[in-house]
Amino acid sequence: MALEKTTVIHLMNEGLEMEYASQIQYLTQAAITRGPYAEGLLARFEEIASDEAEHAKLLRTRIVALGGVPTTKVGQIQIHKDSLQAVKINLKYERDTVDFYRKLLNLIPHDEVILYEAIEHILQDSQEHVEELERLVGK
Repeated sequence: MALEKTTVIHLMNEGLEMEYASQIQYLTQAAITRGPYAEGLLARFEEIASDEAEHAKLLRTRIVALGGVPTTKVGQIQIHKDSLQAVKINLKYERDTVDFYRKLLNLIPHDEVILYEAIEHILQDSQEHVEELERLVGK
């Protein structure tokens, strides 16, 4: 299987838009979170936002390495004042992200080691976020 650079760069730019949006979403949720569990949620939202910034950096680096230009567009952002609803929104977003990166990973040959491992790392982090958010909503 050969790497379809144009397709992969396009998809990685879609992922980059998602990572930008996710970072903003988590930081905004951290800023507006109130209530008895706010301190723990605020810290976790900020930590996940940091993960999303790292993912964006990885994507930008790999896009340039493939000869592409990283996007500056930001994907859709959803926030909610209610902490439980915010966690549910973020959980859906992370599940969608996991699906997206699984599909992207399937397009990357295993011999493209650096690219493959970068996307695999982002996928792993996203799966961990899903597990954490599922615990927070009681699933």
